[in-house]
Amino acid sequence: MSDTPRSAFRVPPSAFQNSQSGVDRRGILRLGAAAGLAALLGRQATGAADAKTRVVAAVGRKVFADGGAPRAEAVRPLVDAAVASLLEEKRPADAWRRLVKPGDLVGIKVNCLAGERLSTRIEVVRAIADSVMDAGVPRDRIVVWDRKRDDLVRARYPVADRSGFICAGNDDAGYSERLIMQGEIGSMFSRLVTEHCSVIINVPVFKDHDLAGVSLALKSAFGAIHNPNKYHLGNLQQAIVDVNRVQCLRAKTVIHICDALFGCYNGGPKPVPRWLERFGTIYASRDPVALDATAWRKMEELRKARDLPSLVGSKREPKHIALGAENRLGTNDPAQIEVVNIEV
Repeated sequence: MSDTPRSAFRVPPSAFQNSQSGVDRRGILRLGAAAGLAALLGRQATGAADAKTRVVAAVGRKVFADGGAPRAEAVRPLVDAAVASLLEEKRPADAWRRLVKPGDLVGIKVNCLAGERLSTRIEVVRAIADSVMDAGVPRDRIVVWDRKRDDLVRARYPVADRSGFICAGNDDAGYSERLIMQGEIGSMFSRLVTEHCSVIINVPVFKDHDLAGVSLALKSAFGAIHNPNKYHLGNLQQAIVDVNRVQCLRAKTVIHICDALFGCYNGGPKPVPRWLERFGTIYASRDPVALDATAWRKMEELRKARDLPSLVGSKREPKHIALGAENRLGTNDPAQIEVVNIEV
């Protein structure tokens, strides 16, 4: 367990209070109840009438320094270019202002289970947070979160830095007091989803998964529930879909930004050095099914180039992608997906 004190969980003083036992959750509820209404009314439906679903794959030509680490000054232009291209805006600021409003409490959902080497890169998170702030959202109304606080600590997120955005695990913010039932699942959802955040930006990592096939936008939602391990032993693929079908999560998630600066196409979800590569890519879409389908095709290309069997041939077909389309979470039909490739 981390020895970082719980009091390091910094919150907007106008709405939250810290104590030795942690966060005053009544304050969180007051802030979230009003803020969540706009998102629950479907604000993210902008562009739903488009003939095709867009997925942007933005590649950074100068994203890595000589030592192989991402260059922060090159990551933000890459993220901004992906978001602007996705929303067909010339100026990134105009694109971000379509996604967030100054009064929002914005949750940036990361994936940090695999540790520092295969977690959502902090450079990507800072790029998103900076753009959200430039769109008018105060720094202390941005929460970077995942299932466990200790996962954030292991991924070297600044959980104790009171000068930056808030970093929190669900164990900081708590879970809803009732089970949400949806198809195969019965789970308590993070209060960051059910009450606190009005907008969620989903930022998964490009990686394969030993059971699900891939762990991308759809699988990332398991970080919102209290009992994901329960579903790994049962009907995992349908459970992934059913978590994403829950309205409070679905309605508030305005964009999916997949961090493929580094990626893993075999041996995941844990980082296996042999199969880790620098891709310098950011995927962006408002459709998690289309993003996952596009990234899966790329993963199969990589596996074929390395003489690895396909995920289907390895009995790891990510069936939740097709199931997600069947459940109207998005489309996996290549004819209905416009993949936009850009270089930055």
